[in-house]
Amino acid sequence: MNASWCIVTIAVGVLTLGRYCHHGADGARILAMMPIAAKSHWNVVDSVLQTLVARGHHVTAITPFPKKSRVANYTEVDMSGLMPSGMSVPWDTVMGECSVHNNLPFLSGRHKDMCRTVYEHDEFWRIITTTKFDLFITELLASSCDAYVSYYLKIPQIVIVSSHVHTWYHHTFGSHMNPAHVSTYHASYAVPTNFIQRMMNTYDYLYSHMVFKWVDRESTVIGRKYFGPDAPDADTLMKNTSLVFVNGHYTVDLARPLLPNFVNIGGIHLVKPKPLPEDIEQYINDSPNGVIFFTLGSVIRLETAPAYLQKTFVEALREIPQRVLWKYDVPNIEDLPKNVKIGKWFPQRDILEHKNVKLFISHGGMSGIYEAIDSGIPVLGIPLFFDQSHNIANIAHWGAGIMLDHKTLTKDIFLNAINEIMTNYDKYKLKAMELSRRFKDRQNTPKEEVIYWTEYVIKHKGAHHLKTAALKLSWYQYLLIDIIITIVLIVLVSLSVIIILVKAIKNRICNLSKPKKE
Repeated sequence: MNASWCIVTIAVGVLTLGRYCHHGADGARILAMMPIAAKSHWNVVDSVLQTLVARGHHVTAITPFPKKSRVANYTEVDMSGLMPSGMSVPWDTVMGECSVHNNLPFLSGRHKDMCRTVYEHDEFWRIITTTKFDLFITELLASSCDAYVSYYLKIPQIVIVSSHVHTWYHHTFGSHMNPAHVSTYHASYAVPTNFIQRMMNTYDYLYSHMVFKWVDRESTVIGRKYFGPDAPDADTLMKNTSLVFVNGHYTVDLARPLLPNFVNIGGIHLVKPKPLPEDIEQYINDSPNGVIFFTLGSVIRLETAPAYLQKTFVEALREIPQRVLWKYDVPNIEDLPKNVKIGKWFPQRDILEHKNVKLFISHGGMSGIYEAIDSGIPVLGIPLFFDQSHNIANIAHWGAGIMLDHKTLTKDIFLNAINEIMTNYDKYKLKAMELSRRFKDRQNTPKEEVIYWTEYVIKHKGAHHLKTAALKLSWYQYLLIDIIITIVLIVLVSLSVIIILVKAIKNRICNLSKPKKE
């Protein structure tokens, strides 16, 4: 009995291993393109690519983030010197370019600049004309200009969203979300709960689609310039996308109706925590009141932020009993509090895993948010641009944190928020741990999802059966405008006929009831 059980167990183990192992000789050839030099975006895209490389597939990546050492089955086209950096940018520049009403044109402009740069690159054309690829992968950002690559190569396309799905792409994939209950990309609330929020949500939904249609017109011009005047328009090509990997998960981003070709891989960038450097480990261990980790990301150079904001941070942190690890690019700050240690870089993932770290003060970038969720750490969010307000709003919705507005931030507001969380720490920690447990409780890991669905798309030649039939409908058909007009016309005609008949019958009765003249 025991021997038989062992044989069965071994057999099951071999079958399970076979499901997630792939020999390099059988690996597909995958071409990938990175449309923007933003490290947080690349962390997600690269995690997908390296998952496929580890599986045994051969990946060629056009990227501004080359590896420091060679990786087997991974080839790079280095674009780092040809694409503008999205790291350590002055405060005023970022706030101007990334305002709510300008961020879509800005992102679209960067995306289209990347397309032009790549399509002018001799190495790009050498690769696509000498190598037979099975799949094209790109990031879904704010343009459809890169869809011409999969069109030219006649291969399926998978796109990766480094955050939740951008509102302006809902129409492209036939995945319209009702703004009455699904918040948009720019929303500063997890779900619209009153008339004003639903009104704002509807406005942003319509605004995002109209602006995207306007700014993305040039994608077709770019595509036809490099891939032939007879090439289809960019929007049509993007609709041919086979699969969308979304760096999200319904346990955090709330439940919403997603099509079968939308696959959640939120947290794919998470790696196993490593031991901390000795000095940081000792600093955290020797903190009797716990430690707060504070970072506003790598995009903005914080020393270029308004003086009042930097003063707010320094003065508030001086009055708390906790020690603080603060990511700050400049090695010194005037009048730095004794309980604050600054550094140009910190091992964020490893720090958040330490049991003595009590709070994460963050701008709300998706990568950091998932690290905090995975570690069960409460978050005090100060969103700055793009989707960060929405990310922090989700954390606050689940009771695992608080969101502040940097435009109205003062020392007292900042200090009171920290004290609120630390005074009621058990409440916020409980909610953070509940969120963490839900986030981790999955049938498959994000990497397993990537492997299965990528190979599924290749195996089934694009897996176009996963897409909605709504893509074949015009806008008026999708909204049932033709049906509504037809129904209204039928009702009007029927009413007209009834009215005419009633009048005719009435006249007939009146005529019959009149006395005949002698």
